[in-house]
Amino acid sequence: MENHLLADIKSATNCDIHVMKAGVKMKTNRELYVDFALYTDNDPEFKAELIDGMIDNLEELEQAYFQSLTQQDPAFLRRAFHKVQTTLAMLNDTELNAVLEKMKDPAQGMGAIATYKQLKIAICASLLAEKALI
Repeated sequence: MENHLLADIKSATNCDIHVMKAGVKMKTNRELYVDFALYTDNDPEFKAELIDGMIDNLEELEQAYFQSLTQQDPAFLRRAFHKVQTTLAMLNDTELNAVLEKMKDPAQGMGAIATYKQLKIAICASLLAEKALI
């Protein structure tokens, strides 16, 4: 039963990001705490690239979570967390950070990943809305 749940969540996650990248509009009122001017020096091209990279990092972290479960390799997830630290620092989202801490605990993992997925979708939609303003 758990393997089917993992497959369903992974499939839905990949679909959500690809649909958002394709330009399908999603309603969002998720506040972003990113000071883009600080990180991009007001360069619109770089801002667009940064937003794409942030979205990719959030997706990669979720994929790494499932890969660490299937491979039973917690070190894989730790490496993924380390890789996305810059994105997480830029986002400066306390709710997201709290969920990420729960994801590190195997006892809370599945519930936390479901919450992460919802937050990730809202954050990515807000990032895409920000990108549309460029």
